[in-house]
Formats: sequence, structure tokens, C-alpha cells
Amino acid sequence: MKKLLFLVFIATLFINARAQEFEGIESGDKELSFNGFIFTTVGTDYSFASGNIFVSYGSYVTDKLVVGVAPGVSISSSQGEIGFDLSGQLYLNFNFSSTKRSFPFIRLSYYQYSFDVDDIEDLLLYAFAQFGLGFKSFINENLAWETTATYGISLDNPEVGNLMLMTGITVKF
Repeated sequence: MKKLLFLVFIATLFINARAQEFEGIESGDKELSFNGFIFTTVGTDYSFASGNIFVSYGSYVTDKLVVGVAPGVSISSSQGEIGFDLSGQLYLNFNFSSTKRSFPFIRLSYYQYSFDVDDIEDLLLYAFAQFGLGFKSFINENLAWETTATYGISLDNPEVGNLMLMTGITVKF
């Protein structure tokens, strides 16, 4: 795991070295992203691992504001049992630049960890309001590497939160 995080860090540094001006982003542009995250317990007798793969579609309302939806699949393993759940996000990204190859952004999102519940009232158990920061680095005019860290507060129990670090590839068209 440490090697993977180190490789992501090195890739981000390499891409940021190319942070010169480029054609940029315009209102009406669209983007398709493929990203995900992994989670695992360590140092306990109880074992749990989970991963989530998202396919995001966003539309630039302005050159700096993206509105999008990100359906996903959660794959988990708990005590040897494997499970699959549908998940999803609705999000708003505010980019701090539209003409740099690399720029930070702020993300607000609604994250639903699982839609596979018995009762509609149980949906709140798996719902989070999230705030985060991200960084997008364009490799060329249409292909970018994106990394986002978010913190979410449970809509069912405000004392419960989640921390997500997602990374992946974005294609602008």
C-alpha cells in the first residue's frame, strides 16, 4: 500500500512539472472520469476491505464550475465474505483555474455508499454530505490525472464521518 501511495505521489509531482498554460476549459465542456478508492482495516482481529470504482460524468456550467454524477460499484470483503453494492455521488467542483494545466479545486458532494437496503429509511445510514479538495493535472489537452480527498458527515448520525482519497483519469471533450 505504501508503494502505491508513493507512486501516486511521484506521478502527481511529474504531472505538476508540466503546469504551463494550455487551451483550457470552456463553459459547455464535458468530462468523463474513471476513479476509485480502497479501504482496509489493519491491526485488528476483524478483517474488512472495500473498494469503490466510479464512472463520473460532469458538465462545465461555467469554465470553473462542474456539475456531475458518479455512479459506482462497491466491492467488499468481510471475514472472507465478498459483497457488491451500488453506490453513487452527486457533485459540484469549483476549479481555481481554467487555463492552467494543473489546478486545485473544491468539491461538494452527496455520497450514497449503498443502495442495496431493505427499507427506504435505511438509506440515511449510508448517506454522507461531503466537502473536499482536489487537484487536476492535464497530461495533454484532453487527458488529466485527478486526485480528490473528501471528508463526509453521516446524514443519519452527525458524529460519524468518512474520509475518502480518490484518484483516477479524466477525459475532457
